[in-house]
Amino acid sequence: MGGVAPHAGLFSVAADLARFARLFLNDGRLDGQPWLHPETIRLFTTRAGLVPGSSRALGWDTPSPTNAAGQRMSPRAFGHTGFTGTSLWVDPERGLAVILLSNRVHPCRQNTRIIAFRPRLHDAVFAALA
Repeated sequence: MGGVAPHAGLFSVAADLARFARLFLNDGRLDGQPWLHPETIRLFTTRAGLVPGSSRALGWDTPSPTNAAGQRMSPRAFGHTGFTGTSLWVDPERGLAVILLSNRVHPCRQNTRIIAFRPRLHDAVFAALA
């Protein structure tokens, strides 16, 4: 595929993901340069309501009692999780992003403990900063 393949995975390094999160925390600006319109960010990170009862925005998830966000993120938070256990959650109300890079498929794909770990991690980060 020439090095390009579409998928929903999160493949990056923490430093680049931190820059990406800062872009969202700074209303689409990074290093003084505009990259995204604030309206576009709001459109893609606000719960869409396309599926009744869904917490999904357009491309992102929003906090709910049953997903990875945990209990301490603000209603304006948004995030994305990956099959391998990775996640990126951004809380613009608190000016904070939590990045988790992991490999939950090691040693086997049946390892699902990350599902319970992610919300506990997010809650612990917010509790430590409170």
